[in-house]
Amino acid sequence: MTHGSIATTRVQKIQVVRGHGVKGDGHAGARLCDAREKELLAFGFAKGIEIANHREFSAVSVEELEAISAALHAFGPVSVPYGALGENLGLAGIPKLTELPPRTLLFFRKPGGQPRSAVLAVWGENTPCIAPGEELQRLHPHAPGLASAFPKAAAGRRGIVGSVYASGVIHEGDEVVAKIPRQRIYDP
Repeated sequence: MTHGSIATTRVQKIQVVRGHGVKGDGHAGARLCDAREKELLAFGFAKGIEIANHREFSAVSVEELEAISAALHAFGPVSVPYGALGENLGLAGIPKLTELPPRTLLFFRKPGGQPRSAVLAVWGENTPCIAPGEELQRLHPHAPGLASAFPKAAAGRRGIVGSVYASGVIHEGDEVVAKIPRQRIYDP
């Protein structure tokens, strides 16, 4: 993440550290309870208490970025380039990436098939907000109103967030394998 911007820069590899996140990322490290934790605050928690960081990594789908770009067609030729949404990983080939259920594990293999030690655990959908829209607006100044239109265009396709399950290094070009847990509907 660059200073004063949500944008990230494409790199050849990232180091992920269990209990911390992506080395060098602004979302890595301890997370403190703030106004976004409405359930905790309503239960009586105080702001500033350290809580789990479920945004140790963020991943987007190349296919879903294309769908967001298409949904913003009313603004002219708008593309959503890699890094504009503040993601750490751009993945391709996982249908409906944003809909991966919690507890899905993402494993990585070198191009020759050798497994990497890095494993990521999906927490849930990265819900759209105005900050990435503002970054897109900065990239496309010819399209007034783009920032406020982004959350609706990106709903259901903004990608995923989660935590580092096992430390390691992920390289550009690695194969990713999603291990989806058994799903049940809770019905007490």
